Amino acid sequence: MKFDEMKYTLQMVYYLLNVYIDIKTKQFATNTQKIHHAIYLPCVLGHLVCLAQKVLLIVDSPAGDDMNNSFFYSISLLRAVFCFPGFYCLSAFVAERWFATYFLNDYEKEQRSWLVLIILWVIYAIAFISALDFHHVFIASSTIPHASVFIGLSCLAYLGNYANFVLNRNYYYRSNRQDGGGYSLAQRFQISENIRFSFFFNRLALSIAFFQISGPVCLLIDNLDISRSWKNLNTVVYDTICLLYAIVTPFVIYHHNPKYKCELSRILTKFRKFDAQRNQVKPMRSAEVEDSFSLSLNIHDTFGKKMVFDTNQQTNTYFRELDKSWK
Repeated sequence: MKFDEMKYTLQMVYYLLNVYIDIKTKQFATNTQKIHHAIYLPCVLGHLVCLAQKVLLIVDSPAGDDMNNSFFYSISLLRAVFCFPGFYCLSAFVAERWFATYFLNDYEKEQRSWLVLIILWVIYAIAFISALDFHHVFIASSTIPHASVFIGLSCLAYLGNYANFVLNRNYYYRSNRQDGGGYSLAQRFQISENIRFSFFFNRLALSIAFFQISGPVCLLIDNLDISRSWKNLNTVVYDTICLLYAIVTPFVIYHHNPKYKCELSRILTKFRKFDAQRNQVKPMRSAEVEDSFSLSLNIHDTFGKKMVFDTNQQTNTYFRELDKSWK
């Protein structure tokens, strides 16, 4: 029990740290960020409900493991409603990007917060119906439909992301024609953002694919005719998968967020103890300055390929254009 308390306490501290950094760096601006937090918080609350269930088991409460007990039923249903949306997060992100593609003209300026409400309403409506049905059929029927919905929506998310990438890639090639393809600067920016998000989505999907598959598989195992001890072990595995899922997913998302990483580094620096010698500011040798400058110029194009950047040529071009503007 102490180990469980430590796990969920660490997760809560991790969540509060992420929220603090997000507030500090103003990470609630885009619809993608809003969806992330609207799914992330309930997952954490779901794990706290899971901890409450284990406490009831330890104190040998009648509500500890009896589906006929109204209190146990309520907290178990609440936990499912909180945790199930985590399995739909990929679909929510892809749906938001499709809206971004549809409203290409002004999506960056007009975020349309009502789109977030629609996506979240659909996600939580499916989660609530799934959780309600899951508890009604928990004893007598099958969990196959619920696992199928989880896996099916994840597969649709992969396909939807690829289709959105292909569409925006075609837009991008058109916008690079000499006549600009008829796209405004705002449209070209949004096309590039959609393509970049597709690459980020692929990295995120690969990172959490194990959890997206193993979670529903645990639900499918419930249908097998196995002993009570094996079912209990399966429940423990499922709880562990959900816990790791709630930690790994935000970690991957924040890993690709420069603002978050910069603020986290600043916070960690405060807790580190440096000796006086390390704290002294030493002048950098010219070679070190040059190396540092070259390392900072890791520029990538829309498709993530590294671009060759000639600093001398760019500097000459800049001053030549500046000189023309003064004449």
